[in-house]
Amino acid sequence: MIGQRILVPTDFSDASTEALREACRLAKAAGGKVHVLHVLDPGVFFDTDLVQLTPLDDVATAMRKVAQKRMREQVASLNMEVSTHIEEAIGDPSRAICTFAEGLPADLIVIGRHGMQGALEHFLIGSTAERVVRHATCSVLVIMPRHDEARART
Repeated sequence: MIGQRILVPTDFSDASTEALREACRLAKAAGGKVHVLHVLDPGVFFDTDLVQLTPLDDVATAMRKVAQKRMREQVASLNMEVSTHIEEAIGDPSRAICTFAEGLPADLIVIGRHGMQGALEHFLIGSTAERVVRHATCSVLVIMPRHDEARART
């Protein structure tokens, strides 16, 4: 049944917060469970001959802690319990989202779409939401930004 396991990818943006609210509304109506996923990209490469750095494991640990804190803040205002997950993936987060959804297995992915994107950027890479729609093995609901928010960005 659609809505038993709902996956909401988050990048902590307003669009993903709106998607999370909609997912909670759907889960409450269907008696389902919401899973929030943040894809962490630890693939930051530095030339250590040029810059003195903290070991990369320490950087990845710090990034994970910040992501956990932001995730707690994002779900704090919800009136329901959700499961939170952080996955590490280098590059395109849509692949990690689709793989995680298959493993869950998710009945539905609810994802926010950012309002305005440059035409060249859209042509070359598309959006994460579009790639999730193309590759997910379950249904995907794309939450569009409110018109007033999209207009404010232009």
